[in-house]
Amino acid sequence: MANSFLNLDNDDEKPATDVKIGAGLKGKPKASRTKPDKDAVAKAGEAHGFTRSTEPAAVSTLPRKGRPPLNENMTYWRIYLSSALRDELNQLRDEEGRRLNDVIEDMLKAYRDTKN
Repeated sequence: MANSFLNLDNDDEKPATDVKIGAGLKGKPKASRTKPDKDAVAKAGEAHGFTRSTEPAAVSTLPRKGRPPLNENMTYWRIYLSSALRDELNQLRDEEGRRLNDVIEDMLKAYRDTKN
């Protein structure tokens, strides 16, 4: 009677087994996996600005590039530029560490000053 569900068989003549359900899975061999090289993973991450360090990140005093400061009313505006002009504007933005919005504002001011 042991080890059967609803015991519809007449297994009184058979000896009871001590095999538990799923016991065959314990002896199943597992495929071995090679672990990744931690140094290579860290070096690949650092190339993209990611570190595995748990130290707190240094607080930057510069405003984040490309994002408006808090409480500044800004709107998204999609414009098409030639790739050469876009590259020049991005280079100017990166050299000065300013937002593209600020660069364009200065360009507009300089344009208006030459007109007057």
